[in-house]
Parts: sequence; structure tokens; C-alpha cells
Amino acid sequence: MATHLRDHAEVWAHDRAAIGDFDGVVPVDLDRAAQADVIVLAVPVQSFDGVLEGLRPHLEERARAGRGLPLVVDVASVKVRAVERMVRGLPDAASIIATHPLFGPESGRDGIAGLPIAYCPVRASEERVASLRGFLAETLRLRVIETTPDEHDRQMAYVQGLTHLISRAVGEMELPQTPMATAAYRRFLDMRANLAKDSWDLFVTIERENPYAAAVRRELRATLESLEARLDAAG
Repeated sequence: MATHLRDHAEVWAHDRAAIGDFDGVVPVDLDRAAQADVIVLAVPVQSFDGVLEGLRPHLEERARAGRGLPLVVDVASVKVRAVERMVRGLPDAASIIATHPLFGPESGRDGIAGLPIAYCPVRASEERVASLRGFLAETLRLRVIETTPDEHDRQMAYVQGLTHLISRAVGEMELPQTPMATAAYRRFLDMRANLAKDSWDLFVTIERENPYAAAVRRELRATLESLEARLDAAG
């Protein structure tokens, strides 16, 4: 996302692993990052507590100096637990809007206009909610889908949880490349190849940090067992 944001705003990044400039983004220390008008948490949701613990003292110092607190936005793949961590870890005066760009680097490689992003206002003024929504929809030209963290995770348990689970499982199998492959089989291989590019950490986040994903996994197992039983009964 930084690649697309830098055309419209100065983008700073605090990354303990980053050395020097990268992609036109300016690396800064945590104190300077905390002075930004908008802070984007672009880390795995499992890392939120540690990041927010480090960020909070700088925000509290900013508040004591009489400077207004920023809008904090996340881009995690799950929303319920991300929001819980942000509400718990940020000062009460900090505004919070949770988002989830529903595309990856490959999908946005040639531009992000028209791609979807989930948008979950949590704790922010109407002005801030409308301003960020307008930036996403009108400047970045994303398709903004306003929802709640709970509804987001309920739907993503299928949209992401199920697809990643099946693709990860199939990826563990030895599937043949064959000249007899049908179009449906080739699409299946393509899906497996695309999702195989995602990290194990992302897979763990999608499956373990979404409170509804476990139920979908149980539903899938029960469905497979039912189909197996029906096949056995068919003789």
C-alpha cells in the first residue's frame, strides 16, 4: 500500500528491520512516527500488543503537550481481535478506524482502482470517518465496503479462511501437471499457486485470529466425512 500512498502524501515508516530508504518511504524513529496525523499499523495482528505498548508512551506525551492525537488505522486480515487490541492499547482520545484491503500485492501490481477494501469505523468523529472514506474512494479509487468488525470476520471465515485452508491442504499434496488437465483443474492449480505465495504467518492469522474460522474448519471436516459416508453407502 505504501507504493500507492506515497503519490498522495509523505509516507514515514518505523520498522526495526528497515535500513535506509525503501520505495520512496522515509524511515523514522518511533517518536517521530507517533507525530503523524494518521498512523497505519501494518504488522501481523499477533504483534499489535507489542507495537502499541511501544507507541502508547509517545502518544501520551503528545497529548500532554497539547497536540491532538492521531487517527490510527490497521490493515490486518482479521478485525475483531485487531480492534480489541487497538481499543485496549491506545489512549482513549486516539481515533480508530479498522480496514482490510481485500487484495494482495499481485492483485494490485498494475493499480488498485476498483479493488475492494473493508472499512470499519470504531472510534472516530464523523469528519474523520468521512475524510478517510473519501480518500480511499475518491483519491485511491478503491471500492469501500463499510461493515463491522464482527460481520467482517464472519464473512472472512469463509472468503479467506476456507479458501486458504483448502489451498494450503492441497499444496501439501503431490498434484500432477498433466496434458489431460481440464480448465477446472488448471484453475485449481492456479489458485493453489497464488495462495502458496502467502506466508505461513498470514495463514496462522487467518485461521487462528478469526473467532469464526474454527467453526468453518469443523463444518468442512463434517462435510467431507458426510460425503465419504455417502460414497461408502453408494457401494
